[in-house]
Parts: sequence; C-alpha cells; structure tokens
Amino acid sequence: MSEFSFSRFKRVIQNDALRIARPLAYGTLAVLGLTVLIYLTNFHTGEMVYQTMNPVFFGIYLLGGGLLFTSLGFQDMHHPLERYQYLMLPCSNIERFLSRYLLTGPLYLLYVILAFSGIDWLGNQLTAWWIGARQPLFSPFTALSLLLIRIYLLAHIVMLTGAICFRSHALIKTALSLLLLLVGFVAAMYVLLRIFYWDAFSWTSFHFHVVKPLQVPLLPLFDAAWMNFAVAGGFALWILYVAYRCLRAHEVQDGL
Repeated sequence: MSEFSFSRFKRVIQNDALRIARPLAYGTLAVLGLTVLIYLTNFHTGEMVYQTMNPVFFGIYLLGGGLLFTSLGFQDMHHPLERYQYLMLPCSNIERFLSRYLLTGPLYLLYVILAFSGIDWLGNQLTAWWIGARQPLFSPFTALSLLLIRIYLLAHIVMLTGAICFRSHALIKTALSLLLLLVGFVAAMYVLLRIFYWDAFSWTSFHFHVVKPLQVPLLPLFDAAWMNFAVAGGFALWILYVAYRCLRAHEVQDGL
C-alpha cells in the first residue's frame, strides 16, 4: 500500500467527519442557547455596547472547546475495543494523521468562525428585538481575534501530540506536562543567567535580585515580525513531526 493516496485520504476524512458530526452539532446547539441567554441577560434596554463580549466568547469556545475536542481526537486508538477497528482501516499512518489534524485544527477553526459569526448575529438580532440593545458584530479579523487564532493553532498541535501519547485524560496530562516543561525551562534559564552573569546578581540569596543591568544582545533579525513567525512556524512543524513519529510508535507497540 502506498504511503499516501488522495482517494483513500478522502474516504478517511469523510469517515472521521461523520463520526464527530453529531457531538459537534449538539455542542453547537448548546453554545447557541448559552450565548443567546447571556446576551439577553447582560444587555440593558436601548443600550449600544462598545466593549463587545463576542471576542471573549469566541476565545472560550475556540480554545476551550477546540482543545477538549482535540484531546479526544485519537480516543479510538487507545480504546480497548475500538482500537482494532482503528488499525484495520485500509489507510496509511500519514492519512490518519492528516485527517485528524485537519478536522481538529484548521477545519475546526473555520467551523467555529462561521458558526460563532452566525450565533453572534442571531444573538444580536434577538437582543435588539427583545430589549432594544445591540453590540458590534463579531469579526475574526480584529487584533484580538487573530491573536486567539494563532494561539489556538499552536496549542492545538501540542494537544494533538498529547492525544496521541496519553491513553486517558489527555487534556489534563498534556496541560500538566506543558506546565512542568515551562517550570523546567524557567528554572534552567535562571540557573544559566546566574552562571553566565554571575557578577550581576546578589549571591547572598537565591532571589532574582539584579545588582547591575544585564546586557543580553539579541540578533537584529528578531526585531522583524517575519523572523518571529518563521521561528514559530518551524517550532510548530517540529512538534507535528514528533506527533507523527509518536503515532507510528503507538501503532507498533505491544497492546495495540
């Protein structure tokens, strides 16, 4: 069997989409009811709200719902009964991986943008009709919305890796693992600063007390936005590669 076939991949992504369509529809209906209820109870008659709430709700639904959704993306691979059906699907590893990455990542993001735009419009229409209040409509092109989208695309890759590596409670375990990595990174940076800039700190205590300014020159390239995007993109590709290698390792280990 070839490593990648577009016709096989199309069938795989259709099969995965059908599997998640019902819970996603139920979740969307729940979000619709909750959002409309909040709009109706937080606006006042005749009020025009300039500090909009919709970017906050968009971030909650995108990050909260998306990361939870991603953490369950490979649940059938770890399930004691469903894993055999998962392994018997006539497709390659890369096709499985791309299907679930696209469904939980870019396609989910597009779905949330379209669905929340409709939900926000409907909530605005109902509040305008019911109590005469309204707020500016949601736009995915504001600075805050674009920042939330970039955060989700990067966090999604990390959560996808956790969904592959952890057999249960992937969301909690991935969050704790990431927290431990961040704590370890901060501790390592603290130790390195104390070593390489030993004369800039007070050695009478372990507190981060600087006795003279630190001179830490950075490359001028990092002043450019394209350089930061390139580094973030390279980091994301590396995590995706690690996730794919973990997926291949899981499918050949004992017990699968």
